[in-house]
Amino acid sequence: MLTAADNRFLAAFEDGSLPPEAFDHEGHVRAAWCCLDVYGVDDGRDRFVAALRRFVRIHGAAAKYHDTITRAFLDLIAVHAPGCRDWATFRRRHGQVVDDGMGLLLRHYSHDVLFSEAARAGYVAPDVEPFPVARPAPVEGRG
Repeated sequence: MLTAADNRFLAAFEDGSLPPEAFDHEGHVRAAWCCLDVYGVDDGRDRFVAALRRFVRIHGAAAKYHDTITRAFLDLIAVHAPGCRDWATFRRRHGQVVDDGMGLLLRHYSHDVLFSEAARAGYVAPDVEPFPVARPAPVEGRG
């Protein structure tokens, strides 16, 4: 569940008013986690991609957008998100997604594929190892 601060952060990201300096790699991961939490995995992915494209366009950085890296990070976050009720819990439990996210992606992609023009322009599936499938968190009291 999003805190009031997370709701403000997400709203500022979605409307483009978040200052670019507040949108470093951790900001990207936090915004993605917020979108997945609020909108669910499928809608959250779509909402995040649309908001990110809008954000980079507003801030004159559209050339930096990389479709495969964006969507692959969403997959990584979705895999790790179950059981994390807030951003602080996600950050504490899965800090490697923030601290070594590119290293995690390169476990699934070869460097040449991930940094290709085709991967920048559109989603390319992992060529080294597929991502695990995101599963719902277990319900407390159930097996």
